[in-house]
Amino acid sequence: MFISQNDIAAIRKHVQDGLEPWQSAYVKLMADAERALAQERVSVTRKGEERHDYWTDPPYRGWSKKDKSGPDARDGQINPESDRGDYMSAIALDNSVRHLGLAYAFTGDGLYAKKAVDLLQVWCVDEKTYMEPKLTNGQSPIELYITMPGMIYGGSLVLKSGVWDKGIRDKWLDWVRAFSNDVRATEHKNNFENWRLVFLATAGVVLEDQDLLDEVFEQWRSIIDWQMSPEGWMVHETGRTKSLDYSTYALNAMSLTAEIARQQGVDLYGYTLADGRGLKFTLDHHAPFIVNPRTWPHEQIAPYKGDNAAIFELAYARFEKPEYKAVIERWGRPMFEKRIAGPVTLTHGVAF
Repeated sequence: MFISQNDIAAIRKHVQDGLEPWQSAYVKLMADAERALAQERVSVTRKGEERHDYWTDPPYRGWSKKDKSGPDARDGQINPESDRGDYMSAIALDNSVRHLGLAYAFTGDGLYAKKAVDLLQVWCVDEKTYMEPKLTNGQSPIELYITMPGMIYGGSLVLKSGVWDKGIRDKWLDWVRAFSNDVRATEHKNNFENWRLVFLATAGVVLEDQDLLDEVFEQWRSIIDWQMSPEGWMVHETGRTKSLDYSTYALNAMSLTAEIARQQGVDLYGYTLADGRGLKFTLDHHAPFIVNPRTWPHEQIAPYKGDNAAIFELAYARFEKPEYKAVIERWGRPMFEKRIAGPVTLTHGVAF
């Protein structure tokens, strides 16, 4: 969904020839995949076999109970006493299955595919450990939108591996379908909506559901009007206490969906409204601030550390603009999109 078989073959040849930036990025991927082979099985039933719903505490709330003063909700400040267990498990699943799926895609070694399928089966299929394929509390949407697509990406890479036990592959696809149906029933106004579309796009690809993909791409186009200002700001993110992080967070999601669309023969990267607003327009606007975060004019209560900068690897592959290259050089290769796409220098990097 983010990379084709032709891409994989070409990158494999680059690695065999020792070419950069692919060689270094490949070494890192394989090290990550080796660690993923040791990943323990994770499940939302860690608190009991009857607990199949995903549930975590809101990370920015509960402060008044903790320190007996001040507001209970503090944007951008994570309460260390909040229960984040299911989210940590989802992150481990996301990262491991993606690493394993990519390792299988590049090497053909069924060991990686078998481990990926084992993790998928425990989280999604097995009667005692599966997660109900639905959103639950107010925190669940964003956490599942930014973790489950990586799992689906990895799963898509091992889908035809032949290591699935009888019926498990179809049950996993049924789980993805049921979850996507639940997610389709909701919409959001801020970055949650951008990430919802990433989830639905990955589901649409693995399910081969063209109607779903068409719906996602049309919604992606429609939200530009109410998410981007004429100057290029992400208007629902600039009021946050970590506004550069959250602005690039939304752009990250938009870029990932655009890349999925590109693989499907649809150009969202180049799509613009009549007034010029579009993904490229706002990437252009944000690139200088990511190179020099101190020039960012909105609130940013913590130093910006390059979160989401990896999307400029995708953007540079599409447009090869010097402004995007400057972002890559500022934060360094190999770049890694930590939520969904993973080692983007390996999968999308262009030699300078």
